[in-house]
Formats: sequence, C-alpha cells, structure tokens
Amino acid sequence: MSHPNSIKKRPARRRGGFTLLFAVLIGSLLFTLGLAIGNIALKEVVLSSAGKQSEKAFFSADAGTECALYWDIQKNAFPDRNGRSPTIIDCAGTPITPTVSVANSQSATTAFELKKDSFCAEVQVTKTSAPTATTLIESRGRSDCDSGENPARVERALRVTY
Repeated sequence: MSHPNSIKKRPARRRGGFTLLFAVLIGSLLFTLGLAIGNIALKEVVLSSAGKQSEKAFFSADAGTECALYWDIQKNAFPDRNGRSPTIIDCAGTPITPTVSVANSQSATTAFELKKDSFCAEVQVTKTSAPTATTLIESRGRSDCDSGENPARVERALRVTY
C-alpha cells in the first residue's frame, strides 16, 4: 500500500520533437516572408532609381530644346542653307560654339552639346528651305554625362518641328 501523502507518478508521454518541428516550421515561414518583403523592397528601390534617372534625362533634353528654341526664335542664331558661321550661344550660363554642316542647297544642320553640372544634352537644329521653310530641333538628354559605357545610363529625346 502506498502512503496517503504520496503522489502517484504517471508514466511520461513521449512528445519529443513536436515542439522543435513546430518551431522550425514557424521559423521557416517567417524567414520566407522576410525574403519576399526584402525582394519587393529591393525592386521598389531599383524602380525608383530608374524613374529618377529617366526624369533627369528628360529634363536634360528639355533644357537643350528650350535653349535651341530661344536662340533660334529670339536671336536667329542658327544658319539656314547659306552656311553663315554660327553665333556663339549661351545656354545655362555656358558659352557654346555650335558646328554647322550644310547637307545640300536646301538644308543645314547646326549641332551643339549642352553640359552643365549634372545634365547634358546633344542638340541638332536642322533648317530646311524647300518645299517650305521648316525647322527641326532634336535634343537627346542623358542621365549620365560620362563618355564611357554605362549600362544604367538613360537617354530621352525630344523633337520639335515648326
């Protein structure tokens, strides 16, 4: 007979491993969720950077277009087919000497590059006299002004005809 104050011991059940398996399962689930959130955040950063570079290239092209429009409309600085020498122009406080190439007796193209601090653009102004007098301005802005190859460089272009 057992003593009245003694506690009867039950045999221990074997539950070994279930808690550990459950902890590993929850840990793996949380780790996978963390990786997915990190991947989304990384893609958002890359997309934001691409948008910023695209905006920089577009506004560089716009600056080149506006400079060419001003010097053509206000100052008549770009020659037509007569091949007169180009006027030194000033864009964004930078003096620029454009180059002129006469394609034929009816058109001439003036080209210049605008570089200022963090923006740069290549601009071409083509004046044609026949059949009607037209002016075509093409401006290509770049997000990176370095001359080397940069796979992340973005270019945007604007074309104005009048």
